[in-house]
Amino acid sequence: MLKEICQFVEEIYKLISDKGTLFYGPINVLPPNGIYLFFEKGQKILMGNREFDRVVRIGINEKPNNFGKRIREHYRGNIEGSVFRENIGWALLERDGYEPKNLYKTKANYKKQCSGGPLETLISKYFSEALTFKAFAIQYEKLVEYEKILTMTFSIRYQYKIWRGELDIKNWLGLYSYSRRDKIKKSGLWNCENVILINNFETLVKLNGLSIHSFEKVLRELSQKIVCL
Repeated sequence: MLKEICQFVEEIYKLISDKGTLFYGPINVLPPNGIYLFFEKGQKILMGNREFDRVVRIGINEKPNNFGKRIREHYRGNIEGSVFRENIGWALLERDGYEPKNLYKTKANYKKQCSGGPLETLISKYFSEALTFKAFAIQYEKLVEYEKILTMTFSIRYQYKIWRGELDIKNWLGLYSYSRRDKIKKSGLWNCENVILINNFETLVKLNGLSIHSFEKVLRELSQKIVCL
């Protein structure tokens, strides 16, 4: 299964490299429903003999016909409405020496005290300067399944490359994050849900929801539905 996962992720990278460029445009040019892949300034990954901008976040619009608004919530919203912004904000505070764990004790207190405040400006600035994305127009009914497959496989592939010493994320803001079981730090993704932590790659066997058929289905549809601007 590990071999198939690695091949699938590499095919996704070839697809997003060859089909268009990174973009951040007005929401009215985005599809009503879709999957996004975010990239972060300074983050690179080597796949085969090619270097790519590294995908650091995978997501969807959870509400139907809300994809454009979801993207806007990440860039210009607040930490109560975007877990992505919540995690970026916490990491910025930690990186700059504010020790949010001691300051707020819990994520709930952190969100309550910081939502709509000065931190939001810093988060929005970071998004506008460091984070770009690509989008795929996917039917709403398929989003949860595709998001799960992509997040599971990318998280496994990244951990494997880190374990082999082939992926260096020492300069990544996500290492200042705070998440359950340190899923962000260990996976190299700003995701927690659907991230699979692997303790022993030599014993990795079939995982529920992952198969060659599912990989082929997702790759085929993504190749047809990428949004190029």
